[in-house]
Amino acid sequence: MTAVGGRYAEAQAEGRMAFGVFCALDGLAVSHLFASVGYDFVILDLQHAAFTWPDVENACFRIRSTGAAVFLRTASTEPAEVNLALDLPVDGLILPNVASFDQAAAAVAQTKFPPVGERSLGNERHDTIWQAYSSPDPLVGLLVEHRGAVAEIERILAELPIDFVWIGLHDLAASYGIDPHAVVIGGEMPEALAAAIDRTRTAARATGVRYWAGEPGADATIAGVDARIVRQAAIDALARVRERFGGS
Repeated sequence: MTAVGGRYAEAQAEGRMAFGVFCALDGLAVSHLFASVGYDFVILDLQHAAFTWPDVENACFRIRSTGAAVFLRTASTEPAEVNLALDLPVDGLILPNVASFDQAAAAVAQTKFPPVGERSLGNERHDTIWQAYSSPDPLVGLLVEHRGAVAEIERILAELPIDFVWIGLHDLAASYGIDPHAVVIGGEMPEALAAAIDRTRTAARATGVRYWAGEPGADATIAGVDARIVRQAAIDALARVRERFGGS
């Protein structure tokens, strides 16, 4: 297994913003394609996408072969989910649905081997194939999408070994009782949501935790979701050929 972080780690070391893409389309080729064109990192979504575990494992190898880092957004922070995800050749995890310091601490504990944490060493298959248990610790990201996490964000980032934070904008909005469909990325934010984002950003800066966002000065940003990018590219290609050759 190669050094953790790939081009994402290189970007952070160089002091430049890292560029990533969020992948939810099933199969192997799309995520591999995004990695191959130069994205610094690729996030595979285990929460809402339709990946099988063998697909995820193979996608991880293919993505990392390009030099891009691969992160998994886990479906939950349950120990079985986190341990299984960390048996794969990944650079890090993004932990969702954390609503308190205690939940964050319990989730992060699953990402570290004893005596520091509670991560299982039980699967010899992965250690035999790619030395999973002698590789560097994966990066740990927190997806801030609950008002309870915002309420304790200073303590979470100061006391737990979290490497980066990322705002889950629509779920966070819903947590505050704000219609998530009315929240537009890059648009004017409702006051409570803007305050939550500012508090998270400030806590990250104060503790040296990387901050992911689509704004100047962020440490990393997401260019988009593969499904939307591919759909728009297909629409554009069809429009061009229609314009050139006619038809409707």
